[in-house]
Amino acid sequence: MRYFLALLTISICMAGAPQQSGKAKPAAKASLSGCIDERDGQYVLTNDTNLQPTAHLQPAAGSPEDNFARHMGQKVKVRGVISKTEDPLPTITVENVETVSETCVP
Repeated sequence: MRYFLALLTISICMAGAPQQSGKAKPAAKASLSGCIDERDGQYVLTNDTNLQPTAHLQPAAGSPEDNFARHMGQKVKVRGVISKTEDPLPTITVENVETVSETCVP
């Protein structure tokens, strides 16, 4: 359910952005909540109810990647820029990580 709400929120944010003709569309800023985990050597944000991946995490320029390691197993709120990829999961370039809970239990 939370995964659906997160996707709905992202969709609404993207739909509400003003359209610019002839110019590149600015990247969509987003805020997502979930748990940080490492899967196949890459950090991901997972749904906190069933621990299924919801987005790939990428550090913003100048941010250390070990920032994600510090939050492994915690419920967090990440803020950044969402981009679509060939992968079914979007990638969020994380500008800020805020701890919501020290543990993440489904």
